[in-house]
Amino acid sequence: MRQYRKTALLFLAPFLTVFVAFYLTPVFYAIYLSLFIRKRVGIGPAKEIFGGLANYIRAIQDGDFLNGLKNMFVFGVVQVPVMLGLAIILALLLAESRGIFMKICRTAFFMPYGIPSAIGALIWGYLYSPNLSPFNQVLGALHGGAIDFLSPGVVLYSIANIVTWTWTGYNMITLFAALQNIPTELYEAAKVDGASPWDIVRSIKIPLLMPTLKLLFIFSVIGTSQLFTEAFVLRPLGYVADNITPNLYLYLTAARDANYSYAGALAILLALLIFVISGPFLRRISSK
Repeated sequence: MRQYRKTALLFLAPFLTVFVAFYLTPVFYAIYLSLFIRKRVGIGPAKEIFGGLANYIRAIQDGDFLNGLKNMFVFGVVQVPVMLGLAIILALLLAESRGIFMKICRTAFFMPYGIPSAIGALIWGYLYSPNLSPFNQVLGALHGGAIDFLSPGVVLYSIANIVTWTWTGYNMITLFAALQNIPTELYEAAKVDGASPWDIVRSIKIPLLMPTLKLLFIFSVIGTSQLFTEAFVLRPLGYVADNITPNLYLYLTAARDANYSYAGALAILLALLIFVISGPFLRRISSK
């Protein structure tokens, strides 16, 4: 038994080394940094001194950070159900298609996921540009009013559109693969009992897709908490507030303000919040 354990540790050593070096070490270093605060002593430059939980107390009172969390919550409530709903519809339609049409649709729907997030955001940034947007050109031709997609009240939904465009195809392919694993005998038995196509979708396909759908939901919630690239790319193109997402505010706090200690505290709080939200849900899924 001891020999087996040594062999297992030997095989795990490369992974554990990388895991500790590039995951655990940065996490613990961020926790260590978050315990210090920047303070000016006398007329000299600001110095890092031990502050205990001062950064955490400041974070939970920081209006910009709280506004980013609010935007993240609104984003998740609106975008995640829309994206997963579209993915379910497309997966069901794709499962009913046959031949070359199915292959073309599957490739077309999945293609946006293959485009890097930054490139996709740049493409949509052009489409959103007040002066270049083809959408506004069409509206102008129809004598309609132009829409500023990067205005403060609209930009969050513009970002949601980019994320939906990128990730719907990925979720669709995952659900489509789950549909392929459902035994066809269930459909045949339901048809013999007089079930309509809608009855089959409602009573067989959707219930059997629920485990996959729950997993995609929790992944989407975690992805919402990591929202950064789209806001960062669109920021120079229009009005995108520094606090539109927690990650953008965190990044600017570290990169622009060079306040790494406070940024570390923000990162730890954000990670704990996502753990509190997603942890119980994951345990509930795994227990079933």
